[in-house]
Amino acid sequence: MFDDPRTKARTFLESSSIVSELEDVLNLLIDEKPDDLHGFLANHFLHQSKQPQIASLILKRLTGPAGEPAVHIDLTVALRNRSQRYNGLTVNLSSGKLNAQTMKDYETFVNSPSLATIFNRVDLFDHTTIDELLANFRSEHVHEVPKVPKVTAPLEPESSTSEIIAEVSTLKLPATKQKPVVSPAVVVKTGGAPPPSQKRTTKEIQPVEVIPDEPEPSSFAGQLLITGISLACRLITAEIQQSNLYRLIQLPSVTNPAIPLPIIPILQSGPTYPGKQSIVKYYMLIPTPDVVHNEEWIFKLHSIIQNLRDSLTTAKGAILQAGYSTDDGCLVYSMDKPEQGLDILQNAVNTVCGTKEHWFDYGIQMGPYEAYDYTNGVYETMAGVTKSPDELADTYTEWINAYPRCIMIIDPFRHADKPALSRLCHRVSNRCYVTSTDTRRYQYNDDNDTTNCHLINLDNAPTVTELIQRVNTLRETHDYALGLFERDHHEVAQVHLADLAVGFGCRFLKLPGLLSLGGQTTSVILQRLSIIRDELQMDDSEQSARPKQHEFIHIRSTLDIPDLEMPPTSTNTKNKDKKKRP
Repeated sequence: MFDDPRTKARTFLESSSIVSELEDVLNLLIDEKPDDLHGFLANHFLHQSKQPQIASLILKRLTGPAGEPAVHIDLTVALRNRSQRYNGLTVNLSSGKLNAQTMKDYETFVNSPSLATIFNRVDLFDHTTIDELLANFRSEHVHEVPKVPKVTAPLEPESSTSEIIAEVSTLKLPATKQKPVVSPAVVVKTGGAPPPSQKRTTKEIQPVEVIPDEPEPSSFAGQLLITGISLACRLITAEIQQSNLYRLIQLPSVTNPAIPLPIIPILQSGPTYPGKQSIVKYYMLIPTPDVVHNEEWIFKLHSIIQNLRDSLTTAKGAILQAGYSTDDGCLVYSMDKPEQGLDILQNAVNTVCGTKEHWFDYGIQMGPYEAYDYTNGVYETMAGVTKSPDELADTYTEWINAYPRCIMIIDPFRHADKPALSRLCHRVSNRCYVTSTDTRRYQYNDDNDTTNCHLINLDNAPTVTELIQRVNTLRETHDYALGLFERDHHEVAQVHLADLAVGFGCRFLKLPGLLSLGGQTTSVILQRLSIIRDELQMDDSEQSARPKQHEFIHIRSTLDIPDLEMPPTSTNTKNKDKKKRP
């Protein structure tokens, strides 16, 4: 009796509500009378199936365009009673940035059996669980950098440059301008900018704390796969849901998504390039909020670059540089002083765009660690010209005053020179974004008042969930302008940086130059931004995709600094106030 097929069928159907649901959808079908009957039924049941589950993670080793190792990430997803392989993304690594240790880490990650099975039957739409699994895996494989013990050495101040003389047998500082393992710095209180030190009349011997201050360590090779896998899961989710990545990750605080302003380096300079200037690393162009909504600014940008390339062929001292570009996609001019790069950019912009229309603002990024003299504790701005951190803050202020369209300065000082950075913000942050690519600037409470713009990157292999948490924390704490960038030669997000920047509500998107392999990525990202802009204007409103005018949050020092020439402000102004650029 119990083997009767009809009895089995009845028992099976009665175990669920499928019969009543079919009756309901058939009645709805009769009422609606759609032209496509099968399409109507498919749409009705499409979102009622079980959530897709990750069956397997597939990592395929490849070789990038410059011979660097690369990994392509795919997922096999079980959905609606069948498994399908979905295309993820490719993580590229520059061979020039890898050494024996990073290659070992890279091989460990790619060949790890636990990574291949980490998502066995995990819900693809449960991104919190996915990123928790990735974060746990990352923590198990992170190699801790050994900490350098703090030592003290005598300080004999001779001048306002605070020359440091360290005589420690276990610590050898180079006599030339190079990056040592550690560097000396005078112990100061954070949170304020004291006036420049004055020359002392008597010699005093004081202890000085020698603290490690190297450039922020970036992620090792294998770690970047963590970010890539997390992002690939989001991309495949958006594909299955027939959505876009920027819509999927859009934060609740981003009520009116807008296109970020691209930051594009044009000129590159520094100690290893021709010329005497050594402090500025990149001279950059930033389209204004009024022009970024159309494509004409991109054509003008290419015309500016061509104008600069043409001028290189006739420039005095230019040796076979016509068409020459750096690995970062920038042109190289021989510059004797830092301001010369701004003059070159300004002349090219005026030639192409004229002087009546405002198409581009300027930005400069420094190379503080490359220009720092670790023996004397000063920065070399030009060959034979050195400045203390406080003196350099004054110099930056003079540049911002002389070039009103220079609205951003990146990495003006080393991480250890917080007082000088606070001094600089005190003077220029009411009309300029002062920011840093060093994520340590916003990881500690004592750095909260040293920048008025945060640049978020993919260092330390954050998952997308961790990126979202970082953005939310920054917005809740200060609501400073946000920017997004990907460290040089760490190609993980690539074109998807555009979606991340829009979804996170970033004000800026820092990109590589246009004259290298990285320039291809920049062009694709700009194209993606154009597509997103059109979608936003179609879905929301014509004005939704346009960024607002610049608003600068003025960071005031917590200490009284009598020698600073402050711009006139209201007597009721608080420590932090917003100023909209005219």
